[in-house]
Amino acid sequence: MAKKQKAWIHVGMPGAGDVVESALAHHHAALVELGVASVARSTAESFRAAVEMTRSHKDWGLKRADVEGQWARLVRRARKGRCDLVFSQSLLAAATPDQVALLVDALADHQVHVVLTTGHDDEAPVIARWHGACRKPERLHVIETDGLEPGQVWSAFGRTVGFGTASLRLDGVPRATATLQTLPEALREVERLARRNASLEVRLEELDRKRRKLKRRLNSAA
Repeated sequence: MAKKQKAWIHVGMPGAGDVVESALAHHHAALVELGVASVARSTAESFRAAVEMTRSHKDWGLKRADVEGQWARLVRRARKGRCDLVFSQSLLAAATPDQVALLVDALADHQVHVVLTTGHDDEAPVIARWHGACRKPERLHVIETDGLEPGQVWSAFGRTVGFGTASLRLDGVPRATATLQTLPEALREVERLARRNASLEVRLEELDRKRRKLKRRLNSAA
């Protein structure tokens, strides 16, 4: 019997493990060369898939049609590469046992492994909800991230899955920020960024005013 390919599901608690999702998308092509295919090729794809699986589209102001079938499409596309699969999205930490079972159902022909990176919250309930996704206890992996930098977490994740990260640097990977779990949190973050942008615009206008004033003074002195 042919050996089953593996599917690695990263369930990250908010924290240093947030880097995994964006790093997988950023290094998608390089990972395929190493025999590992990221199910999502962008963080937008992984977000929509996780929203679909956790039935949280309303919390994000989306319609069901906006995310319907996203997970199945991504898995179907990734399978074509005949590589081991890997997927990461922190929203999966909130998945119920039924939602976990639905997500894993699309990976029925794979040997499913779950990798949990700890954060600032109690991970015990999350482990309890995800242990059923693994048929054997040794397929549930926990990476303690306390005191680790994102690069160290990324390296530990690579070792767990089975790929080296020496050539998969994080220099060009968008910096991971704290995960926003609900629409109200996202709106508050948008408001904060809007205030910051408004402040920057005021400063730029003031600098431009001073620049024009200095230019007029120099022209007058010429």
